Amino acid sequence: MKNRNLHTGTKSSVRPYIVMDANGVEYLLPNYSESFRALMDDKEIIMDMLNSVLQLDGRNKIKDVKYQFEKPIDVFMPENDPVRLDAWVETRDRRFINIEVQNWPHAFILDRMQLYNAYLTLRSKYDYNRSPHFKSLTKKERRRRMYELPETISIWLCNFPILKPKGLFKDMWAVYSENDIRTGKALPTLPKNKYIIVDLPKFARLRKKVCSREDFWLGLLSKGPTGMPCFEDPVYARAVSRLRVSNVDPKILKSLEAKMSEDEHVMEVIKADAYLKGEAEGKKAGKKEGMEKGAERERRRIVKILRSKGVSPELLNAALAVK
Repeated sequence: MKNRNLHTGTKSSVRPYIVMDANGVEYLLPNYSESFRALMDDKEIIMDMLNSVLQLDGRNKIKDVKYQFEKPIDVFMPENDPVRLDAWVETRDRRFINIEVQNWPHAFILDRMQLYNAYLTLRSKYDYNRSPHFKSLTKKERRRRMYELPETISIWLCNFPILKPKGLFKDMWAVYSENDIRTGKALPTLPKNKYIIVDLPKFARLRKKVCSREDFWLGLLSKGPTGMPCFEDPVYARAVSRLRVSNVDPKILKSLEAKMSEDEHVMEVIKADAYLKGEAEGKKAGKKEGMEKGAERERRRIVKILRSKGVSPELLNAALAVK
């Protein structure tokens, strides 16, 4: 991988999802679901990224895919809140992958991962049973495979700290037997279902150079196109080109503008969590002042997070207006 000059760029204060390089060329930051779609809406790019992040090669390498963005999940939802998966991928050999791009930490992020994984499993089973492969089986064989599940992988690209070990920016989570762990022979008990968790800020701190294809994709996602070297690799060049604002579908740009005033459900979760933490701290101290100080401390923490995401002062004030 030959690289030339390094990009240098600045973030727009008006449109925080856009950065500008030294030549005045504007690019999208790909860590929003809309800009991620602009980047990944290319079969070769999405396969290269998945093979790199999942470290697949040889027989396991993904060779062909069908994919969809904003995949609706039409199963029962809590409080009738509709769920759409950021990116849904089905491989030619019937593996199902959900890719989520997350910018907001909140109290139940791990529960959200588990919930989306359940949606992925249910929808994958539904699609698998209606696939040409499954329908080509004999009636007896279809009955035998009534409860067979396809392989499912939940990939969470988190633009906030989520992995505690200092030197770890990516981890694989799965279900293990407690007994196997105790005996030191632990392998996934449910090998068809796993999570890949990526801590993008930690990756950006730990990896300063691009030494692999995985480094390129995670670098692009964590630093944006202006934070990456220029490569001659045609897939890399096309990926960066897809993020150039002048090449992006105007509908995606319009969605990004709307996005800056949305994410309301996540903001509400963060806001409520901050208030309740402060309230609990105050009650523990047994003083009203303690409660107020605890709530204020949490407010400051949330303000820092929201500002780092480029939230406007108006939206920031609205999000923190706790009654």
